[in-house]
Amino acid sequence: MIFWILIAIVVLAPLPFASVYPWSWSLMAVSVGGLLIAWSAQVALGKRRPAFGLQSTWPFVLLFLTPVIWAALQSMSLTPEEWHHPIWRNVSEVLGIKLAGSVSIDPVVTVSSLMQLLTYGGIFWLSLHYGADPVRARQVFLTLSVAGLAYAAYGLVVEFSGTKTILWFDKFAYKNDLTSTFVNRNSYATYAGLTLLCASGLLLNLIFKSLAIENRREQVRQLIESMSGRGWFLLIICITVATALVLSHSRGGFLSTGLGLIALVMAISLTRTVKTRYSVYIGVLTVFAGVAFFAFSGDVLDKRLAATSIEAEERPKVYELTVDAIKASPVLGTGYGSFAKVFSLYRQDNIRDFYLKAHNTYLENALELGIPAALALFGTFVCMLILTFRGLRRRQRSAIYPCMGFAATVLVAAHSMVDFSLQIPAVAATYALIMGVACAQSWGSKRQRGAW
Repeated sequence: MIFWILIAIVVLAPLPFASVYPWSWSLMAVSVGGLLIAWSAQVALGKRRPAFGLQSTWPFVLLFLTPVIWAALQSMSLTPEEWHHPIWRNVSEVLGIKLAGSVSIDPVVTVSSLMQLLTYGGIFWLSLHYGADPVRARQVFLTLSVAGLAYAAYGLVVEFSGTKTILWFDKFAYKNDLTSTFVNRNSYATYAGLTLLCASGLLLNLIFKSLAIENRREQVRQLIESMSGRGWFLLIICITVATALVLSHSRGGFLSTGLGLIALVMAISLTRTVKTRYSVYIGVLTVFAGVAFFAFSGDVLDKRLAATSIEAEERPKVYELTVDAIKASPVLGTGYGSFAKVFSLYRQDNIRDFYLKAHNTYLENALELGIPAALALFGTFVCMLILTFRGLRRRQRSAIYPCMGFAATVLVAAHSMVDFSLQIPAVAATYALIMGVACAQSWGSKRQRGAW
């Protein structure tokens, strides 16, 4: 029951505007916390044995807890006064009263952001332990693929009906772009890309299993049988989600998903179960399919890509100002989740738009957490990337799951350079679920049951 409730939480996360509002992500946090308590109680009572021990997972735990502990300290007044953000001293002087300051410019926002981060960590932890079972691993990726189909189909219905709504609310942003249940087209594009990777991975796994047969006649028979069985449904998912992705008109989402798909094909080619020539054929076919989709429904996206100009974009200016803010407090940071308030202090007249995010997750985290803690957080993703790469190289069975995890990390890492999709709860929760399973399947059975 814990496993299926976890999947339900992640699958339903995009429904209420991608869970960006406090009530929705708070509900997610409470639900995941309850599942962690229930799972821990089962372990403590001896009813369940963890699939992995600290001997295997300590790099993840150590790197993840470093920014968590530091973000908690940022929100407290227990730290030395000379560490506190200068704004606390300025406000105290203006008001004429002594305020209990903190490293964070906004401790309440820091605590809220920390709660979200812990939620994603909880999803990853539960997914890691339940995803050690290959059957459950496939259930996760298949369920996410179906969820991607559902949200893409809804988005296409809204797009072609011209209603310009999200659920029963009128759109107030990106009215001419497909966003499904998301407010931001770029965030939906990342979610669509992740679910497209899930469906594509399962489909490619079926194809490569058929191609692994030596007898050519049996190979063709098995391929036809696979595509007429489960394969056609996965193909429909890929076509539907890819169409919705292109119609989102997100440049970053389209390009990063393309990188993710290329990474997926390359990762599969590096496994020990696939012949190189078949990987080349599938890679060429994937590129051709992407070009065909783009040519068929990418007119607006094509114009946006053609009109892209660094000189005309505001984001490079935002990046420069963010770097200036980082230099002011490179070690301590300004408080996790505090970008919006800090950026208002550095904003210049040549910045027209209002920025709540830096549109570069790396710079934003370095500003908020400080460079050391941010590097520890990034190190968590590097560990997952390395683990999945080792898994796809070493594993013979279920190697497709590390491949999908590797590709998913490439996708979000690329998009995080130009946007903030991984800071959207629905996207982050989906990625955490994917990576928990991918990392679990990256270990062989001998490495499972590590010592506690």
